[in-house]
Amino acid sequence: MVTYSARLTKSGVNSWAVEFRHPVLRDREGKQGRKIRRGLGTNQEEAKIVVDDLNQLLMDQSYWSLTEQRRAIKEFSSRAVEIFYDQMEDDLTLDPWELREEKIKLPNHNDGYTRVMLLGTTGAGKTTVIRQLIGTDPDEISFPAISASRTTTCNTEYVFSQGNWCGVVTFNSQAQTIKLIEECVWEAFRRAVLDENEKTIAKALLSHPEQRFRLSYFLGQYRTTARASTKDSSQVETDIPYPDQQELQAELDYIINEIRQLAEEAKAQCPPDGDNVDEVIDLLYEVWVREDTERFNDLVQHIFGIIKKCFDVIKYGTLYRDTRGWPIYWHHESEEKGQVINTMRFFAGNEGRRFGQLLAPVVNGVRIQGPFKPSWWGDDEPPKMVLIDGEGIGHDSNITTSIPMEVTNRFKETDAIILVDNATQPMLDIPKVILREATSRGQMDKLMVVYTRFDQVQGSNMIDDEDRIDHVMGIQIGAIEAMQEAFNLNPTMIRQLRDHLSKYTFFFPNTNELQSPPDELINEIDRFIEAIISKSKKVQLQIPNEDTSFPEYDFGRLVLVINETEELFMQKWLGLLGLRSSQFPKQHWMRIKALSNRLANWPKMAEYNDLKPADDLASYLMQRINEFLYSPKSWSLPTSDERKTGVIQKLSELISDEINQLIFKRVKIDNHAQWITAYNYKGTGSTVQRASEIRSIFEKVIPQPRITYDSASGDLLDSIRTIIEKSLALIKEEGVEVESN
Repeated sequence: MVTYSARLTKSGVNSWAVEFRHPVLRDREGKQGRKIRRGLGTNQEEAKIVVDDLNQLLMDQSYWSLTEQRRAIKEFSSRAVEIFYDQMEDDLTLDPWELREEKIKLPNHNDGYTRVMLLGTTGAGKTTVIRQLIGTDPDEISFPAISASRTTTCNTEYVFSQGNWCGVVTFNSQAQTIKLIEECVWEAFRRAVLDENEKTIAKALLSHPEQRFRLSYFLGQYRTTARASTKDSSQVETDIPYPDQQELQAELDYIINEIRQLAEEAKAQCPPDGDNVDEVIDLLYEVWVREDTERFNDLVQHIFGIIKKCFDVIKYGTLYRDTRGWPIYWHHESEEKGQVINTMRFFAGNEGRRFGQLLAPVVNGVRIQGPFKPSWWGDDEPPKMVLIDGEGIGHDSNITTSIPMEVTNRFKETDAIILVDNATQPMLDIPKVILREATSRGQMDKLMVVYTRFDQVQGSNMIDDEDRIDHVMGIQIGAIEAMQEAFNLNPTMIRQLRDHLSKYTFFFPNTNELQSPPDELINEIDRFIEAIISKSKKVQLQIPNEDTSFPEYDFGRLVLVINETEELFMQKWLGLLGLRSSQFPKQHWMRIKALSNRLANWPKMAEYNDLKPADDLASYLMQRINEFLYSPKSWSLPTSDERKTGVIQKLSELISDEINQLIFKRVKIDNHAQWITAYNYKGTGSTVQRASEIRSIFEKVIPQPRITYDSASGDLLDSIRTIIEKSLALIKEEGVEVESN
C-alpha cells in the first residue's frame, strides 16, 4: 500500500513551503498522487504546524473525501485543510439545472405553459428579442446585457408568472474555476517568457482563449495610461458604488509583475532554446511551473481569493456555499422587482464601469420568475411562457457542424424551438446546422424562425415589406432544399420542413426600439406569441395502437449508417488534426492539446472552444440514423405521409438522448486513459504523436465496418440497434400522440 507524507522545505531565503503527493488527485499521467507544493510564509513554527496537520490527514484515509472537510476543519489548522481539500472535485454536487429546478420549478404544458428555447448565432439578436418579450424598461437597468461580442455565456430561463419576483443563480465549481484561472495565468506566463509587453501579457491573462471566462470582470481592464472615466448618463445610480479603478490597476500591476518574475525564474532554471519557442516553453516549464515552484500556485490562489471577495457585493438574497466556502447558488424572492433584476447586473451584466464587481464568468445558469410581459401587453396576466436562452451556437466559427449535447438533451422538454437569425444575412452555415440538428432529432413540429433586423433588408428590387419577405423566404427555402443534397437527407423530410416553416416564420423590424416599439413590430410579436401559446393549447390525440402503422426495418442496413457516419466524422477530424486534406483547416497544436486536457482531466467535459468531437459524432450519427428511420422496408398498415412522419419524428426524439449518452461514453469514458496519454506527449514530435493517438481513439469510437467481425464496430452496431428497438417498442406500447389542427 502506498503511503503519503508531507515535508517542510525552504522557499527562497526567508520563507517556507510544504510538498506532498495527494492521495486522491491524479497527476499528468493519470496516476494517483499529484505533486502539491504550497507556500507557507516566513514563520517556521506556524509552517511546521501545517505540515504536521497535513501528515495526519494523509495518514487517515477516513478524511480522503470532500464530504469530510467539515470534520477536518474542527481538528486541524484551517491552512492545512484548505491545502488538502483545495482541488478535490465535489462529485456530489447537483446538476446546476436541478439546483435551479429545486428553487424555481419550470412549468410545462400540463400547467398551461409553453416552454420556448431560443437558438442562434452570436449577434443574431436573441437578447434583443428577449428584451422585447420580457418588457425591458430602457430607463431601468440594461437587462439582459448586450454587447458587440458574445454576451450570453450561460443558460438563462425566464418564467412569466404573476406574483413575486424570484431569482436563482448557479455557479461553476471551485475546482473548475481554479483550472480556468490556471489556464489564464499560464497564457500570460507564456507571453512573459517571450518578453512581450505588459499590455499583451494582461490581455492573455484577462481573457481566456475560449472567451467564456474573463478575469477582466473581476480584475478590471489593464490600462497603459491613466484615463478619465466618463459617466454613463443612462446608468441609474445605485447604493453600490463603482469599484476604484486605481485599486484595480494596482492589483493588476502586482499580478503582472508576479508573472514577470515567474517567467524570469523559469528562464534562469531552464534557459529556453530551440526554433519552436512555444513547444520549448511547453516542454521545459509546464511541470516546473505547476509543481516545483509555489509562485504560480500562490498567484492562482491570490486571484481566486479576489474572485471570492467579489461575491461580497451581493446585498440581497442568500448565497449557499459548500464546505470550502465557495458559492453553489444564490436565491432571492421579493415583491420588489429591483431587488432581483438589479442584482442581475452583477451575475449577468457586462458594464465596463462595474469591472471588478461582476460575477458572470463563474455563473453557469440563471433563472428568473416574475410578471414579465411586453411593454404594450394589454392583459393583466402575463402570457404563460417560459423562455430558455443559452450561449450562441458557433460564435462565428468556421468549423461548427453540431449543437452541444447539453442543448439537444433539452429538446424533448420544450414545446417550441426558435431559430433567431439575421434577416440581412439569412441562413448562413450555423442556422442550417440548427435546422438540421433539430429536425434529425425529431423536433420538426416545434421549429419556428424569427428574423431580426427586418427593417434593414434593402435592395433596388424591393419596394415594400412583401418584397422583403419574399426575398428572405426565398433564401430560406433555398437553404433548406440545399440541405438535402449537402447532407443526403430524406426528400420527404425536407419538403415537410420547408412547408412547416412557411407557416412559422416571423419578421421583426426595429427590435432595439424598447421605449416606443413600432406597430409593425408589435403586431408581429403578438402573432409570434399567439403561435407559441397555441403549442400548449393544442389537443393531443392519443392514436390507439391498432389504428397506428409502425415501420419495420432491415437492421442489416445499420452497417451503412456506421460507415457513412465514420466517413463524415473522420473527414472533419482528420482535417482538424492535420492528418488528411479536408475543407476543415488544421488546428494549432496548442488547441488540440487543450482539447486532450479537457477530455483527460476535466470531469464531464468533452470539448474545448469550438472543438467538440463528441457533439460532432452524435450529430453525424443522428443524421444517418434519421435517414435510416425514414427508409423502412415496410409499414405494418397503410397510412398517410403525415402519420408516418409523426411516428418517425417521435422515434428520433426518443433515440436522440440515448445516442448522446452512448457517444459521450465511447468518446470520453471508455478511452479516458488514452486521452491522458495523448495529453502527456511533450517536446519535438509531440504534435504528430498526439494527433495519431487521438486518431486511434476515434477509430475505436466510430470504427469503419469490416466484412470480418470486429468487436468495436459490432458493439456499436448492437448498441444502436438496441436503442432503436427499445424506442420503437415504447411507441407501440404507449401509442402515438398527434397534434390536432
